[in-house]
Amino acid sequence: MAPDLLVLVHGLKRTRASMWPAALAARRHGYAVLNWGYPSSRAGIAAHAHALGRTLDALPPSGDRRIHFLTHSLGGIIVRALLAGGAPAALGRVVMLGPPNAGNEVAQHLRHTRLFQRVMGPSGVELGTGAESVPRRLPEPTFELGVVAGRRWRPAAFGRWIGTPNDGLVSVGATRLVGMRDHIIVRGGHGLLPCNPRALHQAFAFLATGHFERRSPA
Repeated sequence: MAPDLLVLVHGLKRTRASMWPAALAARRHGYAVLNWGYPSSRAGIAAHAHALGRTLDALPPSGDRRIHFLTHSLGGIIVRALLAGGAPAALGRVVMLGPPNAGNEVAQHLRHTRLFQRVMGPSGVELGTGAESVPRRLPEPTFELGVVAGRRWRPAAFGRWIGTPNDGLVSVGATRLVGMRDHIIVRGGHGLLPCNPRALHQAFAFLATGHFERRSPA
């Protein structure tokens, strides 16, 4: 029997390299791995979701294996957009690290500036918290979802916009989503969540059991 497939989806302005620690951990846990890369700032969320769907459709059939997702930041919103169009029969569990499920306040404040639009692209603009926010317009999940939020002890540069607690870019409150199965907070900043040992430990606990461990390893 083929091992389950874990699909990794990185965040905005990142590459597949940011998910390599997760890929290595996944292989140690016995998963086959698809570390999917995409030009995050060159298209909108719907286009990225469509591209991910085409990649998955092109995979050769492999018996009864299930397909799981482990995402970081924007990657979680892309997977939500993908699955809003219908989940595959082989769908397993989904873990999101630091997802802006309620949108992002920084994107909301800066979305009209030329520099933000140029650097972050359409996806960044779509991550706001207003009426045009893609994350806020996506449906509630109908799949098994676990969310890992980061919490920094030092004040964030955009703290007055984000609210506390936060991981330096996304508030803990914004990661929550009605319909998720479990939620946990780990100590760590937003950008390093994909290589955070506590975050990865919790991610693989959820993928295995459908729940996080209430006590993280030191």
